[in-house]
Amino acid sequence: MSAFRRRLSIILVSVLAPAVVQQGAGAGEHETVVHKLGDDVFMAGGNLRIADTIPGDAILAGGRIRTTGAVRGDQVAAGGQVDLEANTDGSVYAAGGRVFLDGKVARNARIAAGNVEVGPEADVQGGVTIGGGVVEVNGRVGKYLQVGAGSARIDGHIAGDVDVNSGELNVGPSAVIDGTLTYSGPQPAAVAAGAQIKGGMHYVERKHWAHDGHSGMLRGFGVGAWLWLIGWIVVGSLLLALWPALARSVADTALRAPWVALLVGFVVLVCTPIALLLLMISLIGIPLALLGICLYLLLLPLGYLASAAVAGEWLLSRVRRGSEIVLRHRILMLAGVLVVLFVLTRVPVLGLVVKLLTILIGVGSLVMAGRSRYAAA
Repeated sequence: MSAFRRRLSIILVSVLAPAVVQQGAGAGEHETVVHKLGDDVFMAGGNLRIADTIPGDAILAGGRIRTTGAVRGDQVAAGGQVDLEANTDGSVYAAGGRVFLDGKVARNARIAAGNVEVGPEADVQGGVTIGGGVVEVNGRVGKYLQVGAGSARIDGHIAGDVDVNSGELNVGPSAVIDGTLTYSGPQPAAVAAGAQIKGGMHYVERKHWAHDGHSGMLRGFGVGAWLWLIGWIVVGSLLLALWPALARSVADTALRAPWVALLVGFVVLVCTPIALLLLMISLIGIPLALLGICLYLLLLPLGYLASAAVAGEWLLSRVRRGSEIVLRHRILMLAGVLVVLFVLTRVPVLGLVVKLLTILIGVGSLVMAGRSRYAAA
């Protein structure tokens, strides 16, 4: 594909994908929504299983995702449990509670999850970057490996350098590292007999993993953080009071089709910056790009608040059980949800996953609800 056609396709995906996926907003929680944009496939649902060959990019969002076929473009997935066994001609981008990669990848892999495993059948020709709570690499990596984790284990073949920052590192007996292993942690890595580190190992002691982790977490609950929380609650309450109908519309949209909202949010969050960058290349597109940047930066915090409002609406529907729900109930529940999110997002690793999923669902819900209201007008 030429550079011009690739730029055009990225912009089209960024602009049209929310509208295309919106057609499936009426799907139930356990149904699967599938839409195609050229060779690219967008899928959302509670349980996704893809065994076919996808001629372009695969953009997936769901509770449980499993791919076993082939993807000719990039494979992008976000969900609770993500199993990627399909061979990918492009790169892999995945986020979720648990991610398992066990296929061939022609380019690079970028993964963020609570639990990440690169299986023994995985063969990534490029580099691999992983952020997670527990990370295990048993496959082959053609270039570099970068890991940030609470606990990491390497027992595969890495053809380049390895850089690990974690609370602990175990190098298994089948590990072969052709380059240099650089490890930052509270104690030296445990290297099993039989492991080969051809470029040698460089250890950097980082005591904060062991002793300052708790105090580091406590610093996240400082005065400034609590002031931010109060600010979130005030702004969220004002939005609920000023635009109650829009707030209910956003909540209804997310509760009716949560996986579609997650998918739309993922597309908007990932594709929009690329589209804005491409617009900046031309003089005509610069004003539009600057306006788009402002709207994008505004959309992220609004997405966070939208997800909190959605969670609050869901909880109210179960607590009140048919009783009348007034503005005061919604504001109090929003404040409670924001406090819970405030605590969860400060937990190492888990906090990043919670924050990402919160923003994705909120942004997707806002885009879908906004489009529905615009179409109705």
